[in-house]
Amino acid sequence: MKTQLSIRVGAAIRQARKQRGLVMRHIAEHNDTDVAAVGNWETGRNLPKTENLLKTAAFLRVDPVALGQGQVVFLDDAGPVADAEIVTDAGPLPAGAMDIPVLGAAVGGDDGDFTFNGEPAGYVQRPPGIRNLPRVFALHVLSDSMVPRYEPGDMIYCGGRDAVPGDHVVIETFPDENEKNGKAFIKKLVRRTAGELVVEQYNPPKTLTFNRYAIKHVWRVIPLKELLGY
Repeated sequence: MKTQLSIRVGAAIRQARKQRGLVMRHIAEHNDTDVAAVGNWETGRNLPKTENLLKTAAFLRVDPVALGQGQVVFLDDAGPVADAEIVTDAGPLPAGAMDIPVLGAAVGGDDGDFTFNGEPAGYVQRPPGIRNLPRVFALHVLSDSMVPRYEPGDMIYCGGRDAVPGDHVVIETFPDENEKNGKAFIKKLVRRTAGELVVEQYNPPKTLTFNRYAIKHVWRVIPLKELLGY
């Protein structure tokens, strides 16, 4: 189960691993566990046991006490670490058409991440991985309910296939009486039933349930690797 501590520790493990130029398999082999377990640590789904935390800290050459608090403190004799992760060869990224509408939104208050205002606020460039995908739109994240996955001000692209459990989604509800537009939420889809939509948020961690009959639309948030065509 995700907690604020498990999320911080997971982010710290991921940061240290990437700055060491390692992949999750290296940690898994060192700890004699599987890659899925390491993935669960890094996403904050599970907090590593003390033994695994100490092994991971020793392998990454970071201070174990700091790592247990969700901080990265490299040991003095550990040598240089990377400031960035190189994932592509040098060169210009392919450019797409400026045809993705950015839907206007306003902060929605305590009970909603935002509300749509019903009008496009402008257009942004189409990423190369979705050059032929129809019915795509973009939004700016306004709330901090999905930190650290999405920060306020981040732009997300929505559309493509129907959402399945595990996807991040934008949920738009029907407007209240005398309101023009409904509230909208950015969450992670857990499951659907005949009458409910169960989702998860990260900040603060909790599970939410929506009445399916109160939902106007559910859009999948397109992940970065898909936008880039990986």
